Amino acid sequence: MTPSTFDAQDTSARPTRLQRHAWHRKASKPVTYWMMTLVLVSLFHWRLPDYRWILIHIFTLGILTNSIMLWSQHFTEKFLHAPLAEHTRIWQLRRFWILNFGIIAVIAGQALKDIVTWHWWITCTGAFIVGASLTFHAYYIARQLLQAKRGQRYEASVLAYVCSAACLPIGALGGGLMSAELSSPWQERVLLAHLILNIGGFVGLASVGTLMLLFPAIWRTQAKIEHNCIVLALMMLGLIIATSGALIDEPTLLAAGIFLYIAGIIDATYNWYRCVITVLNNPRDRITFAAVSVAMAPLWLIGALGTLGVRALQADTIIDITLPTMALLIGFAGQLLIGVMSYLLPSNIGGGPQAVRTGMLIYDTAGLFRSTMLNVGLCIWLYTEHSLLRIVTSLLCLGSLAIFLVLTPIAVRNQLGVIRRQREARPVPDKPKWNQINAAIAILAFIIACAGGLHHNSRASSPALPTAAADKITTLEITARGTHFLPDEVQVPQGNELHVVLINDDTKAHDIRFENGVQSGRVLPGKRVEINAGIIENDQLAWCTIAGHRAQGMEMKIIATNAAEVTSANPTPTATTAETTAATPTTSTTIPSETIVITLPTPAPRR
Repeated sequence: MTPSTFDAQDTSARPTRLQRHAWHRKASKPVTYWMMTLVLVSLFHWRLPDYRWILIHIFTLGILTNSIMLWSQHFTEKFLHAPLAEHTRIWQLRRFWILNFGIIAVIAGQALKDIVTWHWWITCTGAFIVGASLTFHAYYIARQLLQAKRGQRYEASVLAYVCSAACLPIGALGGGLMSAELSSPWQERVLLAHLILNIGGFVGLASVGTLMLLFPAIWRTQAKIEHNCIVLALMMLGLIIATSGALIDEPTLLAAGIFLYIAGIIDATYNWYRCVITVLNNPRDRITFAAVSVAMAPLWLIGALGTLGVRALQADTIIDITLPTMALLIGFAGQLLIGVMSYLLPSNIGGGPQAVRTGMLIYDTAGLFRSTMLNVGLCIWLYTEHSLLRIVTSLLCLGSLAIFLVLTPIAVRNQLGVIRRQREARPVPDKPKWNQINAAIAILAFIIACAGGLHHNSRASSPALPTAAADKITTLEITARGTHFLPDEVQVPQGNELHVVLINDDTKAHDIRFENGVQSGRVLPGKRVEINAGIIENDQLAWCTIAGHRAQGMEMKIIATNAAEVTSANPTPTATTAETTAATPTTSTTIPSETIVITLPTPAPRR
């Protein structure tokens, strides 16, 4: 299948085709606006409450949901050879307006979390609107499927779109419930079910349904269409079992569902990767950013879900499971979305083989370099605990995707120039630019070397232990309440050994993990635990590892400061061997000098 397939098969009259393209451009505008919003918000994220949650949901709800709703309708018409009447397009556009009103309400509700107590009503209302929009979308596609001629080649793909759209309303219901802050362990159970249904169900099913056609098209080769109904059945059964296991707190059942779902994906990818092998034997110009993206994204999905399944088998309860959120969002969903759009947008504009190829070549600018930065950089980002290295690799990963926004107007302008005979088509390279992979790996290796390796000196993978050099001990009492540590920023004299007493004054389970690898384990509501965080030599972060909590702002900053500065701010006894001092909160607090172990005052929870 060539890049011009969509144009070549479109035999409708020119005015009708232009009307369809006009509808498509209008329906795709929310995706562009949400992408721009994501970039802008990321530049000023520190000013927002729960910024990680907001960034994640701008991407998943704003960008992914609009894209899936648009392209699933587009491909349903293509697969069933049944384009809709033009008078129905205005109602489809109105459905997008309603959907985006709900998305804005969801994000606004969470942004107001620390300002008003009734914020969750706004979030729940938005979640209901989003769920209702996708429920109608599922019904709309199902009706088109039932009205179409039987026995068509890609019926299973359309059925996958129906099942995909049906998953999101249930996931949105879970999201609305979580905004009201359920008590533990229901908050953690619903969160896991929310992730499974939204990423595995909504995104996963739509992706597999689309790649049944697009994978061989993007790799420009042929593939057999086999076992599509079996693939869909395995994935749906796995989703039902995994979601049930999450909700009834049965990790073994959860793992069984996940592995059944993975079996369905592997069945689908078997023929896809035969396409890859075929192309590698004679690559020519076929190994592009889009091609590598659609090949790597399923591997990230399989790897992330496999990790989740193994963690489930090792866990006693659902709250003990750490979710591989970034691998799913960036490695799978983000990479797949940008890769597919890099192919679809030029194809949808059309204009003949040379024009389409020109647009695709623009999107493939530094393609193998970006793919390597994205995939290898993400591996480093997820593996290392080195804070600076995580920041640099995260910027490289996200930048490899965000450059899509810069390339889009350039690609459109060049492609339209070829169509209008205002410029020449771009020449086609005769072989892949393998040196881009070498350059990306060399840059990443240089960054790791500059950072002193994947582990930073004292912040090795093994937790720091007290040594004879730590002749001073600082004791700190922290309260976990809501999705915050109180206090959330403290000063500790550099070189002191830090002991932390964590008190869970909340209805949900929490824990704390320090940047040097020390971890408390789960602390149930009403319980307390003492942790030796080791010697504090540098500033570091500590956070709650329970899924979703850090994204909602559950972090604490530990500032390593000069002992003299701490003494001047808060007088303490003269330091002696094995002396115990108090950590200093960033807010001004008077601490009695005669106290040996001092408990910090607990600020009122933020509303």
